[in-house]
Amino acid sequence: MTRRQLGFVFGVLAALSAVWLSVRDRGSSSGEFLDLGSQIELSVSEIRITPPDAPVIQLQLAAEGWTVNGYPATDSLVEDLLAQLDTLPEARLVAQNPGTHERMGVSAKLATRVELGPATDPDAVLLLGGSGPEGRFIRLPDQPEVFVVPESAIQDLDRAEFRWRDPTIVAIDTAALARIVIRRGSSRPVAVSRDETRAWLVNGTAADTMVMRLLLESVADLRTTGFPADSFVFAVDFDQPSAILELYLEPELPNAPPISLLFASIPNRSDVLVRRADNPIVYAIDSRRANLLTSGRSRLIGKD
Repeated sequence: MTRRQLGFVFGVLAALSAVWLSVRDRGSSSGEFLDLGSQIELSVSEIRITPPDAPVIQLQLAAEGWTVNGYPATDSLVEDLLAQLDTLPEARLVAQNPGTHERMGVSAKLATRVELGPATDPDAVLLLGGSGPEGRFIRLPDQPEVFVVPESAIQDLDRAEFRWRDPTIVAIDTAALARIVIRRGSSRPVAVSRDETRAWLVNGTAADTMVMRLLLESVADLRTTGFPADSFVFAVDFDQPSAILELYLEPELPNAPPISLLFASIPNRSDVLVRRADNPIVYAIDSRRANLLTSGRSRLIGKD
């Protein structure tokens, strides 16, 4: 047998050995499981999700509710995540060889790191890797074993930052709404108020019922269509808004400030930026909705 033939034989044997070791690892681990849910407390008040190629997402419980990177978060989303993690199905062991970490995406460099609890001493730390036929690969730091859990059980951990944020701009109990004032640039303000029969009047003239219904539905639950980038936010001056919507709730108290929405348009954008006067967070809404909320007198007056 020539030297080349010997080298070929040894190469084949080495490859078969590697395959056998991989199969042996899988076979010996098929009956071993990890109860991740038991390591996670529902009472945690801080969660940090650090993707390998994106900024950290930090969820924190404040007095007013959950926040994400300092912005108000949708509380129900975070609570659902904690409940999901607390009831995680047992993760099945699929590999024990550290050489598989890169391929499965659970190495420190490639994995998404999830920390639950205080930053200085988290209660639990998980490394989320890639996906396989059975679900998502997961590993505990400083341990070689790789486990798999159903993808649906942890998919919320991949949610982008803006999807954690609370999209609510304003939510008004319209039954308690007594008066609306719309200011547009230098034009004369338009006041819409209820009379003794609870009908809406525009400076004493009956308001268009359809327009008022749409306007009230909007302020009852006004949500953003997206969160504008800082470059757009810095490009507008809310000290000189293009329009202001003032909402007065009853009973009106002397000198009680209204809930005010400030509007600003940006050239070449189809949406409009808006924020509350008492809150610096800037939102985007579609221009059609913005035009409704800042309707002029001619649109608000009834056509009957």
